Amino acid sequence: MGFLTATVLFFFVLTSLILILLVLFQSGKGGGAMNMMGGASQTAFGSSSADILTKTTRVVAISFILFSLLLSFLFAKKEDKIPVTEESPILTMPPVESTPPPLEEGK
Repeated sequence: MGFLTATVLFFFVLTSLILILLVLFQSGKGGGAMNMMGGASQTAFGSSSADILTKTTRVVAISFILFSLLLSFLFAKKEDKIPVTEESPILTMPPVESTPPPLEEGK
């Protein structure tokens, strides 16, 4: 795996974890994770915390999509095969002698 692919994969995982946390911290119609933690943490960021979380979630979601597209292009299998138009040559072995060479009698 190349350096570029590993770097993009690291940021993809980091972005996905941040996106999960941002979605969990947002309060929806049912309350969400903020009400489970006591509800007082909504005022920790001020009165516009919903706007900040919404904008941050939007930016992180767009970066998540871009990282996933980039990873799909990096992991795509490239066909580098050249089509064979001519017949490949047939390899043959040299002829083998069927009779063994004569033995020398002096040794």
